[in-house]
Amino acid sequence: MSCYVGVSMAKVTFEPSGKKINISSGISVLEAANNAGVGIDAPCGGKGTCGKCKVYLNQGTLGELTASERKVFSAGDIAKGARLACRATIQGDCIIDVPKESLLGEQKILVNGAEYPVEIDPLVKVFSVTLPKPTLEDNACDWHRLQNALAEQTDYDSIDMDISTLRTLPKIIRDQKYTISVTMYRNRVLAVGDPSLDAVYGAAVDIGTTTMVAYVMDLVSGKIIGVGSMMNPQIPYGDDLMARISYSFKEENLEKLSKLVVDGVNKIINEGCEKAGIEMSSLSEVTIVGNTAMHHIFLRLYPKYLSLAPYCPAVQHPLDLRASDVPININPVGNVHMLPVVAGFVGSDHLGVILSCDIHKSSEMTLAIDVGTNGEIVLGNKDGMVCCSAAAGPALEGSTIKYGMRAADGAIENVNISRGSLNVKYKTIGGSKPLGICGSGIIDVVAEMLKSAVIDVTGKIRERLEDENDRVREGDHGYEFVLEWARRTKIKKDIVITSNDLREVQLAKSAMYAGASILMGHKGITAKEIDRVLIAGAFGNYIDVENAMTIGLFPEVPLDKVKSVGNAAGTGARMSLISGVKREEEREILEKLRYIELATHDTFQDEFVSAMNLPHKDISLFSETMKKVYAPIPVKNNR
Repeated sequence: MSCYVGVSMAKVTFEPSGKKINISSGISVLEAANNAGVGIDAPCGGKGTCGKCKVYLNQGTLGELTASERKVFSAGDIAKGARLACRATIQGDCIIDVPKESLLGEQKILVNGAEYPVEIDPLVKVFSVTLPKPTLEDNACDWHRLQNALAEQTDYDSIDMDISTLRTLPKIIRDQKYTISVTMYRNRVLAVGDPSLDAVYGAAVDIGTTTMVAYVMDLVSGKIIGVGSMMNPQIPYGDDLMARISYSFKEENLEKLSKLVVDGVNKIINEGCEKAGIEMSSLSEVTIVGNTAMHHIFLRLYPKYLSLAPYCPAVQHPLDLRASDVPININPVGNVHMLPVVAGFVGSDHLGVILSCDIHKSSEMTLAIDVGTNGEIVLGNKDGMVCCSAAAGPALEGSTIKYGMRAADGAIENVNISRGSLNVKYKTIGGSKPLGICGSGIIDVVAEMLKSAVIDVTGKIRERLEDENDRVREGDHGYEFVLEWARRTKIKKDIVITSNDLREVQLAKSAMYAGASILMGHKGITAKEIDRVLIAGAFGNYIDVENAMTIGLFPEVPLDKVKSVGNAAGTGARMSLISGVKREEEREILEKLRYIELATHDTFQDEFVSAMNLPHKDISLFSETMKKVYAPIPVKNNR
């Protein structure tokens, strides 16, 4: 019998979904929504700083307005019952209205990555063996008979077998008249069975901060036979890694986040298996990539020290674990291979990019960039590589932009501004009326404002244009540019780009450029000596690379040297699954790769400040780009 002393319960109803939950008074509306299965967007992880989790009190009572809410909302909003879900606390039975713009939308999930040839030679193999029948003169045990038979076909003098497999061995040997199939990972026996069954399956998984993808593969042919994907179920606890790391400082919260992501991985692998028409339990191996925080939380490794100098991970080398220990619901004795992480903020996902694009094998000087809250950058070739993590922040993913949002239905993803008239043409995901603007659209609009001289090279909105235009106006916090008028938006508000939005983009792109510039310095090269620029991840797949270069996100190179490689991290995980050679190359990459810590680098601050201008304080570094830019250039900026 359970007894709750001094805790009052409240019935909370969320509209328009109608979902209800009985929950303890005193918790936040956001936590109640998470428990009820109502996804409310809270990019800051419930710290009350982003203002994106707006809800309305329809009926009932909530706790008193907080200072954070008074700062975010106008008197008119407050009169209508506006509250921040992360700050408002449940005080009794209530009905909460969640507006569409506050709901977590289903983001476009990038599945495909650039394909590079690889020899199919997985570490999981199936052997057909015939065991000699025991006699009174030769009555050696079944284990040794199997071990000796395998020694004739493999390099293994001994085998490893779990008790669960051993329990099936005697009967299967005799039922199959001493000729059986043996599925092995290295020298570990994963399964024994009918010799006619020679199929072997596995899955490669990319655990991203925002999305997760699983590729179910036939390990004999090397082909993808099913794909599963979903939003990362940890999102309600923060858009960015630091929010989730902070949340997981408590052991019970770490267990919660770990269970969410492990359950999510099982769900997407099973989705891929259903599409392939096979049982998930028939899979023999899973390979996994992710950033270092996702790697640690997945394995329930305490991640606190990733956020504290000197940002030391618990483990860097590759790990091979039994599936039942994770737990991943494949063959319980199957293998779960975690690709190695590089540093506290350069994960196995970026190593997967290097692996899949053969940067460590190529003679071409390659700059590879994975843009995100923590941008990961590598520069080098077969003779050596340097890498870094640039704290770009969440602006390029929409989190700190006034009308920013994920790449979901209704997000403006492409923008063009006509010079002079400032007419705006745009495209939204799904073709619907706009709700806000996502990362690719943010890059476009800043580049287009620069090219059409709405802003100058310092990022300041020009108050007086050559032709007066009502799209440029003074807002509540400085000047702003109107992308679309309220009558044409789904939220019935003007969607604008504010002066603060521009500054957030400048801070993000400056961190990325400064990181690339410092790596070039370490390699002793200039941008002219870069042979190729690879843009990885969902962001890189959808952005206009010319516009990204226009704002100075990465160094100026001829556009034909720039290539989007899609989900190259996922491709790296797939290669590791189907190729023993690629598996060995993971360690080779670690040996060739040197990590540069930007936080303590003596030139980072100067590089960062110089890169704040659009595209850069030293415009000679972007001579070709500037031919298309009509923004005024103060004399002091043209050195």
